[in-house]
Amino acid sequence: MAIASSPSDYTSINVDYSTGSGYYTDKGAVANMLQIPAFSTSTYPSQAQVGAIIKVVEGLVDEKVKRSYRPIIYKNEFHNFEFARSPMQSYYGGYVGFVQLDTLKLKKVVSLQVWQGNSYKELASAQASITLDAAGYKNLRKITLRLPNSGKTFNLFFTGEGGTNAVNTFDASFGSKTTAQEICHLINEEYPSKTAQFTGATAEKFKNSDESASFAISDFFYASIDPDNGNKINISSLLAGEDGSDCTLTLTDKAGVASASQSVAFTDMQDMKRLGSFWAIGDEGRIFFLRDYPYHTQNSIICTYIAGDGRVPSSIHKATTMLVAAELLRHDDQTILIAETGGNISTKEKYDILKKEADDILKGKADLVFLID
Repeated sequence: MAIASSPSDYTSINVDYSTGSGYYTDKGAVANMLQIPAFSTSTYPSQAQVGAIIKVVEGLVDEKVKRSYRPIIYKNEFHNFEFARSPMQSYYGGYVGFVQLDTLKLKKVVSLQVWQGNSYKELASAQASITLDAAGYKNLRKITLRLPNSGKTFNLFFTGEGGTNAVNTFDASFGSKTTAQEICHLINEEYPSKTAQFTGATAEKFKNSDESASFAISDFFYASIDPDNGNKINISSLLAGEDGSDCTLTLTDKAGVASASQSVAFTDMQDMKRLGSFWAIGDEGRIFFLRDYPYHTQNSIICTYIAGDGRVPSSIHKATTMLVAAELLRHDDQTILIAETGGNISTKEKYDILKKEADDILKGKADLVFLID
């Protein structure tokens, strides 16, 4: 059964790896476990170095237990579609067919595209689209995304415009499809793996809100290339349900004047309810189709979604803290961090104990995979 919360959950979550704070543990818990003074900017290792280790270990924990306890976007997951096995099952089940996602603990369906004969139809989230034709992309110099009710604003500039750093911009020098990929990487704040060989980028693209450095664009929007048109960018709101339909998108050309701006509306694409287009059981990672369903064919569903448990159990906090502590011990060759006393457990024995106990905890938390025949 799904647990809503527990008094033992780790809840001191204020993620900033540069200061040693992660999703599953923090520098204070690690220092306490090792029984050493607190990490800071002047210690060795520094709090930023401890934060970097925490970040890596959290990824290893996710891989070991086959799920995440932090919100992760899983993109472009393809699924086949089959109808329910019998009319009786369909009638009483309230669906004509379902798909089992690869990851449990579904939090939000960002994009759900179903093949309907000659194109994919979007069923999820609130979405706006930009189409960069062969000539029009050359004039695009700024994209403005604004949250509902005249909320926080994100201005995305073409390289060289607006006095922004090149890492935080998109490059429109090589063609419409490359530009579309650049814009997606910027909105998703990720390393531009598909375009770096052309643009020479060496770091991930990153864009904070113009109003507050604590809000990043990838917290609110997700961009992807349309499966039927490489020049088309689909921008989905990550806000709950149809709330994103009140977001606004504005395109501005090089002139930068109001008459040269074009507004694109966010449209509510989602009818997610028991008697709607589709509905979901989030903990099980299942999506059920009722009214708008895909063709009965291979790879007829493309799903992008956010999954994560929503709570960090004490066992995951403890295992992560142990693994980070063990990693620090492993690199403490000169016994600067923890000195050998000769009368207690040796550094190697401490490492072995921490590593084994953490691995045993994670083995007990790993999800089992059931094959449905």
